[in-house]
Amino acid sequence: MLNRQLIEQRQGDEFRKGLEMLKFKIVVLDDDPTGTQTVKDLPVYTDWSEQYIEDGFRQPHNMFYILTNSRALTEKETTVLHQTIIKNIESVSQKLDMPYMVISRGDSTLRGHFYLEPKVLNDAADKPFDAVFYAPAFFEGNRFTYEGVHYLEDNGVLIPVSDSEFAHDTTFGFKSETMAAFIEEKSHGAIKQENVQHITLQQLRNRDSLFDVFAQLEGFEAVVVDALNDEDMDYFVACLIDFLNQQPKRFIFRTAASFVKAICQTPGEIIQLNDYQQSDHGGLMIVGSHVKKSSEQLQHLLAHSDIQAVEFGVKILETPELVDDYIQQLTQQVEALLRTGQDVVLYTSRDVVKTTDTDQNLNISTRISDSLVQIVQNLTIQPSFIIAKGGITSSDVATKGLGIKKAEVIGQVTNGVPVWLTGDEAKYAGMPYVIFPGNVGAVETLTNVYQMNQTRKG
Repeated sequence: MLNRQLIEQRQGDEFRKGLEMLKFKIVVLDDDPTGTQTVKDLPVYTDWSEQYIEDGFRQPHNMFYILTNSRALTEKETTVLHQTIIKNIESVSQKLDMPYMVISRGDSTLRGHFYLEPKVLNDAADKPFDAVFYAPAFFEGNRFTYEGVHYLEDNGVLIPVSDSEFAHDTTFGFKSETMAAFIEEKSHGAIKQENVQHITLQQLRNRDSLFDVFAQLEGFEAVVVDALNDEDMDYFVACLIDFLNQQPKRFIFRTAASFVKAICQTPGEIIQLNDYQQSDHGGLMIVGSHVKKSSEQLQHLLAHSDIQAVEFGVKILETPELVDDYIQQLTQQVEALLRTGQDVVLYTSRDVVKTTDTDQNLNISTRISDSLVQIVQNLTIQPSFIIAKGGITSSDVATKGLGIKKAEVIGQVTNGVPVWLTGDEAKYAGMPYVIFPGNVGAVETLTNVYQMNQTRKG
């Protein structure tokens, strides 16, 4: 069984030195904005046209992000989206004569189109990939992979993700405990668990050469990667870079944020929002996520801070003719508070509106998010900062509410919580925008982040 002592075992080795030798431009396709939670100084685009992809290829760093928000899409929609993106990437790659590597960044609790998206990229690419590596570890969020089982920490206890609330997600739920079985489940049997390859923790900590493993991969084989800390992931990446710089293999990756951190040249750091504030108005926090951790953090924030609370009652959506007036009323309430320098948390009521239809559940989530976005769109003053909690919420606020096309990841306000600096095209240019994942942190983390960065009064 996985234990904390094994996770914290360190060997003191450093394997990041070869990153500048990588011959590829790394394109991270992020299924919601939270994947930037372990990096800094990198561009993130919300537009995947060739114009923006070429801008990403021409950036000085080895990596850039494209926000797909595909966790909010149906299987059909994300299929079309990823077919378009890979064609545009390959067109730019050929034009600039610059090879590329694709990371399909997904949730560390295994929600999202986990199997589908790499499969679509493989099928639509000019040449197929030899293997897809599954590395869902996210150490800052206490998510680890050991002996082929993916774990998370819940109230100090390490449990398989299959035993967590996330496995019961109304859209992306699953039953399998091992990653191999999970891949078989999500591929609907196309990939048998006994055929899934496995890079073990023992191989990584014994510093085994992985060249023979990489060299034998072909035919889009699935490979699960164990990792319990940054050193484990750094060693895997060091072997990978060394191999790819010598061998003409094509690999693709479905990972969480720790793999991205290991392979980028600019891992993240903690920053203060006050260093970037331009406005004397209050700051705005938007909480749309409904996972248990988000609800607990919201209640702690309301009980332990002086932030002004404005609730969006989601049941109003059952009476469509009342929605527009309701949104206008809340907009006026939020703006009046911000104008006087008070910080505001706009949050959805904790009611769950769901059906037995997966696509309909996505539609309900989208309608709730669209309502929050409309409030941001209607604001006539600039908040000092915006914090958005939840993947769909943060993506929609970024793209629809703020009109972001290109932003810069400038760091994190706490472990696993990224900050973007909005671009010139955004509704509020040069403003810090915080993307707070729904499933990150302890019960007091949201409160702590707010209290450390709340608007300076006077």
